[in-house]
Amino acid sequence: MAQTTEAACLLQSGAMYSRRLGLRRGSDDLFAGVKPGAVSIYLGDSPIYHFDLDGRWQRAFVDGTHYLKGLDASVRSLDRERDSGAMVLRRGTLPYAMSVDLDASIRSLALGLIDDLDNGRLEVVPGPTDVRAFAPEEFREFLERVIGWDSAAWFAHREKYLGAYGPMPFLPPDSPNPLVLQATLGHRDGRAFGGARPAEFYERSPAEFLDHCRAVSKLVGRRVAQHKSVLLGGNDLLNRPTENVLAWLDSMAKHFPIGGPRPPVGEDWDDARTNLATVHAFLDDFAGPLPDLEGWRALRAAHLGRVTLGVESGDPVIRAGFGKFWEDGDLVRTVEDLKGVGIGVGLVVLVGVAEASGPGQHVEATTKLLASLPLGRGDLISLVDVRALRPLSGEVEEWPTDAGVAEEVAALKAWSSGLAGSGPKVVAYNPIKGGF
Repeated sequence: MAQTTEAACLLQSGAMYSRRLGLRRGSDDLFAGVKPGAVSIYLGDSPIYHFDLDGRWQRAFVDGTHYLKGLDASVRSLDRERDSGAMVLRRGTLPYAMSVDLDASIRSLALGLIDDLDNGRLEVVPGPTDVRAFAPEEFREFLERVIGWDSAAWFAHREKYLGAYGPMPFLPPDSPNPLVLQATLGHRDGRAFGGARPAEFYERSPAEFLDHCRAVSKLVGRRVAQHKSVLLGGNDLLNRPTENVLAWLDSMAKHFPIGGPRPPVGEDWDDARTNLATVHAFLDDFAGPLPDLEGWRALRAAHLGRVTLGVESGDPVIRAGFGKFWEDGDLVRTVEDLKGVGIGVGLVVLVGVAEASGPGQHVEATTKLLASLPLGRGDLISLVDVRALRPLSGEVEEWPTDAGVAEEVAALKAWSSGLAGSGPKVVAYNPIKGGF
């Protein structure tokens, strides 16, 4: 019996796809499916391509390698290789010439599929009767969007990206695939979370931020349907006056309304209406200035739904090495205030800093601080390897070892597991891997 391909399986049981199309050329299967804000194309088991609704490819699996094309038009690769008998992941950024070749190959694929459709070389394979069909003529229309992305179009897109965004803020792990909007850029007082390279600080006026929202809206296009939340940055946003933050949220809502009606599943497959449900923010300085309780309530009413708190260490000496001078009580009070008004809380804690301060000092102080916070079941603490952040600064005094990082991760996870399921969940998170 012939083995069923991934394309054939998805036609019958790809529940994530509200609309499906199966095609066959000889013995070769092809699947095209529509899911929220995206279209996927599978040619047998591979290659595999994922696009946004404007025809821009976002992910590809070709000849055993995964590729991710960012909104900035850069391309990253992910290979699985054996090293000393173990399977390891190799990540890197594709050189420009190779990314151009990959763009061209995907555009060529779309041109070939259009030619096959027009000349009757593709046979429609019936799918389940209870699933809406992705009609061949609609698929052809989509392929026309894909072929519009030639080198000139990608170059213009890159220019739009550079015009819309400044240096990107730290992306919290509990805000997956957010729509990023930048009310502030850079870093106040010249320090970034985890010792990453700081950038010059700038605060956008409400009018400037409204222009920024327009630019992002044009840049993102129909891809906005993929996003479920907004990350409102930068990292110093919540240290600004509350009235400023409220003005930014009001400007944001003019282009990206939160909590509005969503199109029914399977309808208006190319509709660009947003599905945004909440606003996230990141904060790593708890000494203030910060909103008072009434200010937090006003921000919650304006759809600020979650704040991720960046904690380099529970040890004040280690924190000072990162340019942070807040007291433990500042963090406790911030968590209490946020939870008190119904804003969700997540924490990011660094690992890989103990070797510079003495074995166990970082873990002991950090677990003590975490235990003092009103955290419980359902709350998330993400452990971030400092090496994923500090190389960006180019100033690493003492490089942590793999063994030292693993020891800290194990100790912090053991602390959480010792809470008998009533405490927060502790997970390791690598920001470099984001998107794969």
